[in-house]
Amino acid sequence: MTSYVSTAAQISTVILGLGFFFITRVMAKKQSTYPPEVPSLLPWFGSVFGFVSGPSRFLALCQYAQFGPVFRFLLGGRNIIVVSTAEAVHNALFTDYRVLTNRAEHYGHFHVVCNDTSLYPTIFDTFSHKLIPVLDRRLSKRALDSVTTDFAETVFRRLKLQSVGVPVSLRRSLTEPVYAAVTAIFLGSKFSPDSYEDWFDFWTTVPLRLVRRPFWSFPSTRARGRLLDHITTCLQAASPDNDDDKLAGDFSKAVRENNIPFEAASPAVLALMLALHTNLFNNLFWLFSWLLADPRAFSSLRDEIDKGVRKEFGNLQTFISEASPRRLDSATFVLLNSAILEATRLTMLQTGVRLAESDFQLKDGETTIPVRKGEYVLLYSRPAQQNDASYPDPQKFVLDRFVQSEYQSELTPTSGKPYFAFGAGKHVCKGRYLAMFEIKVLTILYLSLFDVTPIPLDSQSSKWEPPQFSPQSVSTTHPTHDVFVKLRPRVTL
Repeated sequence: MTSYVSTAAQISTVILGLGFFFITRVMAKKQSTYPPEVPSLLPWFGSVFGFVSGPSRFLALCQYAQFGPVFRFLLGGRNIIVVSTAEAVHNALFTDYRVLTNRAEHYGHFHVVCNDTSLYPTIFDTFSHKLIPVLDRRLSKRALDSVTTDFAETVFRRLKLQSVGVPVSLRRSLTEPVYAAVTAIFLGSKFSPDSYEDWFDFWTTVPLRLVRRPFWSFPSTRARGRLLDHITTCLQAASPDNDDDKLAGDFSKAVRENNIPFEAASPAVLALMLALHTNLFNNLFWLFSWLLADPRAFSSLRDEIDKGVRKEFGNLQTFISEASPRRLDSATFVLLNSAILEATRLTMLQTGVRLAESDFQLKDGETTIPVRKGEYVLLYSRPAQQNDASYPDPQKFVLDRFVQSEYQSELTPTSGKPYFAFGAGKHVCKGRYLAMFEIKVLTILYLSLFDVTPIPLDSQSSKWEPPQFSPQSVSTTHPTHDVFVKLRPRVTL
């Protein structure tokens, strides 16, 4: 019996040794290629389990632990090349769309808003060729003032509904007023702010939906269905001749003139709402979390806001009625502008995924990255935006990092630095000027109206710290948990 056990143990040791030898040889072979490949013993699946369980954690471990700024991995039959240097990300964003297309990325987003894959081509055409031109025209820096006339007033009315003196969710207290004000621009006079509850239930599951992680989503799916029905109602009622309908009138006109079915038009509009809201909401949350964690920065920004409102508008009531993108793009609010750019720098993870339509060489400094037709290029911009060569103390929120000696315009301070929060080239964010305006208005009103006190998670502790980044984060960083605060009125209007 002892001899049998000994023999079995020897055989097992040999098998394990051969297995280890085989695996290490395979790994060595894969690592000798460029870009280096993340090893996996699972054909087709590849690294799907590691990626789906925590996308941001997986990418960070691959880059920092072993493979460097450029590597590849297999994900459910797809070959993914990850690029994270500033030059590689920049060149990918400026590559001709006929060579490197974002169609696959859009289709991934359509999976979030619609289960019927047969509609994806129509949704893509509606999204890219009918609705995006409307955004190009109506959300340009020159035209933006005309669609934001009621924005500050709407945000103010929603903020006045916030409970004071009791714990409230920071995330909801920031995002609900902005959701109401921005979505009214997109959906017009028939839009109901009450749809925020459905939006929130749906939006919180988006990271899981994007990586197609299995989860029970019946409440979220029902919320999405009600949102799509509400969007359809708004589009059907909107008219380009009604000023109150704003972009909804233009969307409705494009849908009717091109005979687009509403079962395709409504998901396309919901995809636009996701693109405009998701990153913005996370940026707002982290901006306030970092300000609350740094009393000196919080006080400096509030002082600038108090003085700036008096200087530019006379008082807060006039600000509410007259705030516009043009008037807020001013040296008077230079710290606020810097704070927004700093928050977006720290929260951005990926700048998108592109599909190669042909073989090509992607330039990365003195080297080139070979990309074959059918491979995907994932633009992992976070390492470039947190490089200490460009940004000293890169992982720290620094309020005045983007303050220039001479103010020119709100996005100018990012010139010449690795900054991809609003995209670049043909893939620049259409709503970047609207996003800057939204955050400025919300921050000015929130800090003018309320004193804000964060509540520690541990009731026995007097120290408060912001939450950690969730490993489930996609595109921008999501928090591991919400923050609760107490609001106390500062002014009465």
